[in-house]
Amino acid sequence: MEEKELTPQESMALIQSMIGKARKRYSDNSFFFLLWGWIVLVASVGHYYLSTFTDFEYPFIGWSLTIVGAIVSGVVGARRGKKSQVKNYTDKMYAWLWFSLGMAMFTIVFNGQLIGWNTVPFILLLAGVGTAVSGAMMGFRPLQIGGLVFWILAFIAFRQPENYQMLILAGGIAIGYLVPGYIMKANFRKHGV
Repeated sequence: MEEKELTPQESMALIQSMIGKARKRYSDNSFFFLLWGWIVLVASVGHYYLSTFTDFEYPFIGWSLTIVGAIVSGVVGARRGKKSQVKNYTDKMYAWLWFSLGMAMFTIVFNGQLIGWNTVPFILLLAGVGTAVSGAMMGFRPLQIGGLVFWILAFIAFRQPENYQMLILAGGIAIGYLVPGYIMKANFRKHGV
């Protein structure tokens, strides 16, 4: 069978169609940004409250929600992966990006005692990388702006006590994950993209 040569207009239409399909696949990732956004927001505000206004010995207890988040993310991600008819290079890179960042964050937190529990600025930096790169992959400006916000807040957090770092983290998550996540979800419902 002979290959048909495409006109410039047909080539452009094909490229735009492929970009549209890729954006649609990623636009449904609002679930993960909203899940992790709410988990981290609740955990960080809870940590701030418990460590500032109570004598509770374990103010970090709210962070145990991240275990639930990891399990839910793994199950939902696996189910979506099985439903996906086509897995391309970009899908694999996206998954590896967030897996790698998750492992880096876990390593930082697990070894937090060695750096005086000053983990939040590092978490903000890594969240900024994942958010900005995800936004670039999707062509979704709110995530790219969210990544920038994470980096600015990381710079500020390095100069704050641990309690205030929790509030900075909560603010970063609200702007960097929740706002883009809800925009993404609304776009998906309205346009399927």
